[in-house]
Amino acid sequence: MRANVSSFTRHHPNVTMTKAKISGSYANSFLAKTESVRLGFDEAIMLDPQGYVAECTGENLFLVKNGTIVTSPSAPILEGITRDALVTLAGELGYAVVERPVSRDQLYTADEVFVCGTAAECIALREIDFRTIGRGVTGPVTRALQKVFHEAVRGEHPRSKEWCTWVREAALPAPARFARERRR
Repeated sequence: MRANVSSFTRHHPNVTMTKAKISGSYANSFLAKTESVRLGFDEAIMLDPQGYVAECTGENLFLVKNGTIVTSPSAPILEGITRDALVTLAGELGYAVVERPVSRDQLYTADEVFVCGTAAECIALREIDFRTIGRGVTGPVTRALQKVFHEAVRGEHPRSKEWCTWVREAALPAPARFARERRR
């Protein structure tokens, strides 16, 4: 994916409740995403009120530098379940994960940058503000995390048992019955 740093800033933590999706933070994200798409990018990176990297419009952001994974502090961002899962999985793979303020230029000089979220899962950013990140392809740390995350959500990882809720196929409504129930 290609991203840019948006001119829209992530709300200050005291403006709304930063941990609640319903508090209006998505309206701000929508504006940032619209701006980025109009400029030809796939995603927007939003800075916090102090000018440090906060998150993307619907994803949390990580960078990799010299084998260490760095992510923004949790105070000004929406702490995602996918973010938490990747932090756990990264630790199990032996990577150090550090929460600290991230400057814009640290994104440009990172070996890898990736984002994660419910819809995105785990995906690399190959370019930010027309600057190629690393070699411009998904790096080895991101690839390793993608692999174990996909295993976890597909029931193929030891964490799957505690992280996934299994639904028996027999418990799901038959398509025809479901359609009839919807028409009522």
